[in-house]
Amino acid sequence: MTTVDPQALAVVLTSEKNNKGGNFTVRSKATQKDFTYRVARSNFNDKWYTQVYVEIQYLQFKHLGVYRDQKIFKAGAQVTSPAALGLSWVLRQCEKGNFSMIQEQAEVCHTGRCLKCGKELTDMESIESGLGPVCRSK
Repeated sequence: MTTVDPQALAVVLTSEKNNKGGNFTVRSKATQKDFTYRVARSNFNDKWYTQVYVEIQYLQFKHLGVYRDQKIFKAGAQVTSPAALGLSWVLRQCEKGNFSMIQEQAEVCHTGRCLKCGKELTDMESIESGLGPVCRSK
């Protein structure tokens, strides 16, 4: 498994450079539920925004909203889906420097690539095994 130091996420949150962000997966150790996210930074009218996305199908991401004030907002309202609440918890801990708390309660993994076909892996089972679901089934 390609685990990522949560401090790497803090760099994305504070970057003052436009970037599309990278994909990473977070799994709750309590529930074993995982989500794949993309966090990107953009500048608009001299203000930096942290855009957050969640994977809805293989490498198809849905815009969750903008992370600010330790929550995710879209169209002025807080987004309270499980994916949004999980990511805002992780990002909030990053802002506070509570990296050990993230490591105690979640696993953060870089998505990696399938050892057989080379496609990007985006779910924890695939990341752990090194093989995507199609290649694992063959």
